[in-house]
Amino acid sequence: MTREQLAQRSAFSISLIEKVETGQRLPSEQFAEAMDAVLETGGLLSRIRQFAMTQKATPEWLRSWLDVEQQAERILCFELSFVPGLLQTEEYARELLHGDEAKLAARMERQSVLERGTSYVALIDERSLRYPVGDPSIMAKQLEHLITATERFVIQVIPFGCDTYLHLDGSFSLATVNGREYVYIDSAVQGVLFDNAELIHQTKERWDRIRAEALSRKQSIALMREVAEEWNSKA
Repeated sequence: MTREQLAQRSAFSISLIEKVETGQRLPSEQFAEAMDAVLETGGLLSRIRQFAMTQKATPEWLRSWLDVEQQAERILCFELSFVPGLLQTEEYARELLHGDEAKLAARMERQSVLERGTSYVALIDERSLRYPVGDPSIMAKQLEHLITATERFVIQVIPFGCDTYLHLDGSFSLATVNGREYVYIDSAVQGVLFDNAELIHQTKERWDRIRAEALSRKQSIALMREVAEEWNSKA
C-alpha cells in the first residue's frame, strides 16, 4: 500500500506518514491504532510503539534492574519517600513524572509483573501517604488503590518516629530469580543493581530491622483508610 493510499484511508497526512516511516518522528497512539486498523495487523504496530516508547523512556542504568524485576518470583521493596512504582496509579505517576507520557507508559508497563503471581511485599514510610503528589483527589485515589492492593500483596506502613533508617540514602528492593538473589539500591541520582552476597546479606538484615518497626497488616490498612479519608475530605 502506498503512502497516498495510507493517508487517504487513515486521515493522516502523507508527510506525517513519511516522517514516521523514516524515523524522523515517533508515532502517536492514535496514529499506531489507525494504521493497525487500515493494515489489519491485529495491534502489532501499537505494541511495537509501546515497546519503543518504553525503551526510549528507560535509562540504561535502570534496564538491568527491570530485567530482574520482570523475572522475579519474589520482590521485597522498601520505599522511603513515595508510593512504590509498581503500586502507583496512573494519575499519581503522571504527577511524579511531570506529565512525560513516554516515562508514564514505561512505568505502567512495569506493573505487569504483579499480574504474573509474583510474591510482593512493600514497606512504605508514612510520609509517602501524606506527602501531596498532585491534588487531594489524586492522593485519595492512590490510597484507595493501595488498600485494594492489600488483598493480593503485603503492604506495611512504617509510622512516623521510626529511626531505624535515618542514615539511609534512598530506597531499595530485593528480588529472587530462580533462587538467585539481587539487591537494587536507589538514590536521588540513579540506582545500582548488585548480586554481591555480602551486600545482599547486609541489605536483608536492614530489611528485617525496618520491618520490625512497621505496623501490622491490619494496622497499616487502618492507617491507609484514615489517610484516604483525610485526602477525600480535602478533594
